[in-house]
Amino acid sequence: MLDDKIIQIEKGELAGVESYSCYPDGELLGVKLSEKNMLVTHVGGLIPAYTETHRRKNKYSVEFYQSGKVKKIALDEMQEIQTPLGELPAELVTFFESGELKRVFPLDGKISGMWSEQEEKTLAIPLSFELPFTAFTAIIGGIAFYKSGVIRSITLFPGETVSVATKYGEIKARNGFSLYESGKLESLEPSAPVVIKTPIGALTAFDPNAVGINADINSLMFDEDGRIIALTTVNNRVAAKIEDGKVLQFAPREVINPLDGESTIIEGLKLSFDYDTDTIQFTEGEKDTIMLISGCAFSVTEYSSSTPMCAPASCAACSLGCKQPELHSGRN
Repeated sequence: MLDDKIIQIEKGELAGVESYSCYPDGELLGVKLSEKNMLVTHVGGLIPAYTETHRRKNKYSVEFYQSGKVKKIALDEMQEIQTPLGELPAELVTFFESGELKRVFPLDGKISGMWSEQEEKTLAIPLSFELPFTAFTAIIGGIAFYKSGVIRSITLFPGETVSVATKYGEIKARNGFSLYESGKLESLEPSAPVVIKTPIGALTAFDPNAVGINADINSLMFDEDGRIIALTTVNNRVAAKIEDGKVLQFAPREVINPLDGESTIIEGLKLSFDYDTDTIQFTEGEKDTIMLISGCAFSVTEYSSSTPMCAPASCAACSLGCKQPELHSGRN
């Protein structure tokens, strides 16, 4: 409860409460502090933010789960914290409700007209990692953990790339990559188009619209055996000839750019493979199509927004031999 700028929390109290907010049911959601406090956590004693700078404004010092457990702490200054990887620098730390470390953010500045990305980067400390599929030193945006302490994902600072070993060769990743709890590679975000041999042929994997908020989920995904299970392409279109001879066609789409509502961007065609059921799923926007791989014939050709599906130029590169003149008009 709030009493003379003091709030009682599960493990003691917080003094110098400048402001606070609550969940709709009344439980404490977050507090902003103006005095020095220390909270004892799984990663050591942490000092929540109590001073404000132009790069870290209008933030909660501490956030809570509805249960009252600490969810997030913005640190007043960069601190070395204890993690499953050893000591790491941090300005922001999040926790599972049971108390285990969930995410570490070495930097927590807000990019704005007052503070540039390049200025933020000058404060960064490059970190080194050695994993079964990669070894690198880079500036890190954040590290996520499973409750067990195993790395969940590593998010790279914008502009950073690392080389990752896969069954399909070395792939340079941007944004970051994620891991299974076994420690094996789960997904990555290619920094440039890369050709991947899939169950339906060679496809060029790349998603130019991938957002690097965190690297938990990326467009190029693998199973624990290292096989490709999902990718996004803006470079290819796929024609599928199903058992009755009908040809279905899938391609990237030109859509309105959500950032300005006026210009257009290419939204990638997403493909997912399920080896247990021998199926493939095509995702075009919100439309999903699932089909048996063994029951179809596939042709992969280059995508161009200026060339309609099954135009004569496309048919020349197609291996299906569908001989369906009505498709040449682009109506299907």
